[in-house]
Amino acid sequence: MNESLKAGFGKASIDFNQSDLPIREFAAKMDDLYVRVMLIHGHQDFALVSFDLTSLTNAAIDQFKAQVVALTGIPTENIWITVTHTFAAPHLPSQPDKAPQPYRLIFDKLTASLSASCIAAQQNQQPVQIGSATVDCSLNVNRNLLTTDGWWLGRNFQAYSNHQLRVLAFKQATGQTHLIVNYDIQQSVLDHVTDDHNQRMISSDLMGYGLKSFETNDQVAIFLPGAAGDQRPLFVGDAEQPFAVAKAYVAEQGAIVTERLQHACQAIDNWQALTQLTLVTQAIQVPTQVQELTTFELKPTHHYNFEAAGQTMPLSVTALCLNQHLIAGTQPELNSAFANQCRDALNTNATTMVVTLINGGAKYLPTALDYQRITYQAMNTPLAQGADQLVLQTFAQVGAQIRKEVDHSC
Repeated sequence: MNESLKAGFGKASIDFNQSDLPIREFAAKMDDLYVRVMLIHGHQDFALVSFDLTSLTNAAIDQFKAQVVALTGIPTENIWITVTHTFAAPHLPSQPDKAPQPYRLIFDKLTASLSASCIAAQQNQQPVQIGSATVDCSLNVNRNLLTTDGWWLGRNFQAYSNHQLRVLAFKQATGQTHLIVNYDIQQSVLDHVTDDHNQRMISSDLMGYGLKSFETNDQVAIFLPGAAGDQRPLFVGDAEQPFAVAKAYVAEQGAIVTERLQHACQAIDNWQALTQLTLVTQAIQVPTQVQELTTFELKPTHHYNFEAAGQTMPLSVTALCLNQHLIAGTQPELNSAFANQCRDALNTNATTMVVTLINGGAKYLPTALDYQRITYQAMNTPLAQGADQLVLQTFAQVGAQIRKEVDHSC
């Protein structure tokens, strides 16, 4: 009989205050951003770190992993660094020497919050029971829409969206229940929306609002972005409308997230002591393409030259199995329907979350249909045609390794 593992959860706000503003393009703050951490210790150790940010560079991820190693002793290969992918957060500059002042300001804030959340998670360590639930949440909609000029961004209610919100819950003897939450939605309600003073606002967006309303009594809820490459929120802000409208969209959709999380927790009836942890990672090289245009130069078109770059990019598929619950992730943003194929390829008996932006980002992972239609995702990525099939094969390999290493649990 395996001994129980100990799990701890912690969070700390990222201390962007009024005297720091403006920070890059953000001149005001609507709500706090957070760093959230889950630590597991036992026969194998693991750390999950989530930043309320849009993305992180590989160099920054390496630095944050080193910080977690120093604070917890957990080895680098057992650490996942991810982001909530809110579009309303200042980016850590990718070239520190070209923007030393904002880089140092943002980096120092992030490291301080990471330290505080790790310490809180260590102090929270205790045996837990783990359970899962899946509930419907119709806040996401497919954004690939056919226009007269070609495929572009909009709301396509006929195209596929996976509306399942997946919850993995950790119940402690104290009565606290902490969550990992997985959902196919882009955090873009406030994307390039300004307030009535023409200022961009820092915000954790709709998922952040939903998590924070759930997090009473020191609970921690960590959002792991699902396959939202072709998804968007049902309601997003518009620069032509008063800012109060966008703010209401964040709050109202966030309230629905909270309601669905509470419903999911009430529905859990499969509680078991957390006794087993297995971690598998498989590296992969995928082909790249030439990106002819920058993001803001893109527009719908019927003609586009997808040119192979003749190079490859490193990616990985990594999976964490906790008892019979599986979280499998990769760096690029997947389409919602493609994630179902990845889930099938894993071929386990586990309840499975497919997550993205784990240990880095790689833009979109388009499918063959995206290249055929010339969608926004196909034009706005360094990943070339065929990369999706290599990633799918790697999910299958990771599933086979999980089945081999875990005895009947996953």
